[in-house]
Amino acid sequence: MDIFKGAVIGYKNRVKGSQSQDYIDYKFFDKCIICAVADGHSTSYFKYSDIGAKLACRVSIEVLEKYNDNLFKLESDLQNGLVQLEICEKWQEYVSKHYKSVNPIVRNTEYMKYSTTLIVALISNDFRLYLKIGDGSVVEKTEGIYKNIIETNNKYIVDSIGREDSHENILYHLKKNNNNEKTDWIILFTDGYENSFDTDEDLYNSLETTISRYTKNIFSKTHLNTTYKSYLNKLSREKSQDDISIMFVGLK
Repeated sequence: MDIFKGAVIGYKNRVKGSQSQDYIDYKFFDKCIICAVADGHSTSYFKYSDIGAKLACRVSIEVLEKYNDNLFKLESDLQNGLVQLEICEKWQEYVSKHYKSVNPIVRNTEYMKYSTTLIVALISNDFRLYLKIGDGSVVEKTEGIYKNIIETNNKYIVDSIGREDSHENILYHLKKNNNNEKTDWIILFTDGYENSFDTDEDLYNSLETTISRYTKNIFSKTHLNTTYKSYLNKLSREKSQDDISIMFVGLK
């Protein structure tokens, strides 16, 4: 599998002198790769959202690792909500340790201050699992066609890990690989990227341009590596003004 990723601090955060609240991570295993992209909330109330995003990526990879070659158990545990619950409970465990390290005299952990959205993909030879809470997207390119896999719940308040019973709001899509249908790329990105385009067509054209430059030849790929961050900064400055994180996974 090929990995290409990019991340920039949003224009609004640059103006405020703040850091990005996004985090992006992945890990290769013998039979799969697990990728995670998280987007912490950027208002001042969510003081530790950058930490929450980092921990969400870490936890989701840890939890899903044990399922990389056990589709039957994964499907059963997803249907029973056990995967979703374990991600949230382990996240709370890590968050509580961090909160008590910086607030030792406070008894109750304020999980909301760490709130974050999360998108995860477990990609193996036999199946693919996508998890999502909140906004942002995971898109597949299959036989030249782009498709958004899990739509965002249309709510006034964005779902996120950190809210009460957040495990109940984790959506998932599990599919066995189809030998007659070849998926070439899987792309995960935060809403800072998505909101930089007026239409899905514009968004997919941007993804296609990036993939074409990455796969064309070594010179084009090298140029992309040196210019992509500038492109993302331009998108943020002129459109979403938000942090942007994006990961391309090329399947061979």
